[in-house]
Amino acid sequence: MKLPERNGITAGLAFMLAVNVVAAGTEKEISGVESEPCAWTLTTEDTELTITVESNTLNVTRLLNPARKWNWAPAPSPVPLPVMPGKRLKWDFRGASEDKEGGGQRVTLRFACTEPALEMQSVWRAWTGPGPVENEVFIVNNSAESVAYGSDIVAAGVELVADGPMLAHWADKTPAGRGRVHERMLGGTNAAISIGTAAIPLVILNVASNHGAYVGFEWELGGFKLQSQADTPRLKVSVHPITGAATSGKGETFLIPSVYYGAYAGDIDDGANRFKRWFWNHKITRSLHDNDNEPWVEMCMSEPGGGGSSSVTGKTPQSIYDRLAAAGAECVKFDYWDGTGKGWYTNRDWQYRPEVWPDGFDFAAKAHRAGLKASLYMGGTYKDVDLTTMAGRDAELEAVLSRYEQGWFDMWRTDLYNAPSEPMPSTYQGVANFLYIQDHLIRARPGYRYENCCNGGKYKGFAICRRMTFCTMNDVASDPALTRSTYYSCTFGINPVQLKSDYGPTGTPYDMRTHMLGAILSWATETPVYREHIALYKSRQRPILRGANVYHILPMADGVNWDGLQYHNPDRDWGSVFLFKPSIKATDGDSKVVRLKGLDRKATYKLTFQDRVALNGAKTGAQLMDEGITVSGMTGDRASEIIWIEGPAARPMP
Repeated sequence: MKLPERNGITAGLAFMLAVNVVAAGTEKEISGVESEPCAWTLTTEDTELTITVESNTLNVTRLLNPARKWNWAPAPSPVPLPVMPGKRLKWDFRGASEDKEGGGQRVTLRFACTEPALEMQSVWRAWTGPGPVENEVFIVNNSAESVAYGSDIVAAGVELVADGPMLAHWADKTPAGRGRVHERMLGGTNAAISIGTAAIPLVILNVASNHGAYVGFEWELGGFKLQSQADTPRLKVSVHPITGAATSGKGETFLIPSVYYGAYAGDIDDGANRFKRWFWNHKITRSLHDNDNEPWVEMCMSEPGGGGSSSVTGKTPQSIYDRLAAAGAECVKFDYWDGTGKGWYTNRDWQYRPEVWPDGFDFAAKAHRAGLKASLYMGGTYKDVDLTTMAGRDAELEAVLSRYEQGWFDMWRTDLYNAPSEPMPSTYQGVANFLYIQDHLIRARPGYRYENCCNGGKYKGFAICRRMTFCTMNDVASDPALTRSTYYSCTFGINPVQLKSDYGPTGTPYDMRTHMLGAILSWATETPVYREHIALYKSRQRPILRGANVYHILPMADGVNWDGLQYHNPDRDWGSVFLFKPSIKATDGDSKVVRLKGLDRKATYKLTFQDRVALNGAKTGAQLMDEGITVSGMTGDRASEIIWIEGPAARPMP
């Protein structure tokens, strides 16, 4: 069973997204019999989900964590089938197939509608290992004309029941300013909550820090609606990924983005980490997943000490590139502005000015000679093309591909900038076409990478996380506390290895340790502090980040009081704790007890302090989590520390 590859706005995207879902395998066919209910159970390490079809109705009838065995969906919860404005669609169940090969389990349910003539596949997938069960829907238009879908499509509408008051948790994407985390206690309250496109599309529920469930979806637009009841800890979670009208032409395939259903044991961090672990294992950009030296350490392309202002032109000597590489950079970023104080391209044509580059556009060539990769800004849309159209999509793809083929860049850096329509897509067709462009480049050019610079990361949905190496996390690059606050909020849903610090200074350990919480972009420099910390990043912190659990062990950074994050990589049994005391006005003063999370209570862990080596030692997981570590000597303003953690299964850190 394989979906047809068809031309059209949505068809190319749907096919590319479907490749890993509908791969060939051993299938068990089940014919559709309206009078006989059919049931399937899909299971990961964390989540057990049962779906049924009865009388042409698709239901979720069980959602639980196998260790906790609390069923969050005790009553049948109908999965909404697609609708169209002004039409009453009648969907008939036509059969199913089940495949247990390919690293997990897949169930494909087939439905059909006669007026208009549509074929639908609802594909449910559970991989081995931790994480949720995923559902995505493909609809083939077999009618003689185009059909229109409205913004009222509901991708999921599951009724969840808890065994106590529920804490609902979600976080904003935060393109600029202070990170924001939302928490709402439900149970005994009648609340209607709307969560829009500004939020990372993941809602995590928790009961008493003991267990929980979550629902997410894979798209850049849309949001959730939560409806709780006053007399019982019951919550309906609806997923609304489509924000406007969309059209599917004759023979085209329309995609309803994936929905994630998960359950877990533990607190909010535990649920978030199990989800991120699944995303790292199965969804994240494969070039990032498969290459130990990524994400590349990125640096602004300018004279060292340039303060982030681009000074690159055709006259920039090779020696500047060589110096940046010698300092430890792995990739140089050429932003919109060049060394003449103008945009490097004119008329929105992504074409260099010959008077600035008399020997040709040799930015990437010089970078490559120094052993560096090259990231090139091309923002807006190519020549203001309309990305909601196939013509616009194909013109932009050809422009990017031709420049890549000419050797101008390794990584394309995009932005919401200077285009009259869809500079970064804000409609269904625009998003579908932009993702199509990325999919084509990733599939056709293995060396290609994508840097998501959309005004500080307005695009932080999971669809773009499947394609980007990293994103500009926060467009306010002058305040380290704001950068750390965004790491705090965004790491509940997104792997930190894809969240890039754009905080530029590199002169102090406090600066560099802010950079090291995720991927790094800094100003051009070659200071000893930079060299030391980039060496630590490459040898210790980057390996930890690649598949790391994140624990929010201290409050979000406020620029005054202690803040910090704990990381642990279960594959390596390595961890790190980054601590910051921004001000002498901090409430806790120069010493604080820090309790860790997520460790094996019976295991013994070796602790190595980067600065305060007198505090080095070893403790059991139980001691570290119950009693904590007393971190002292954090005197003055802008104090910081790194604690490296080696578990019993770890190879010694370099």
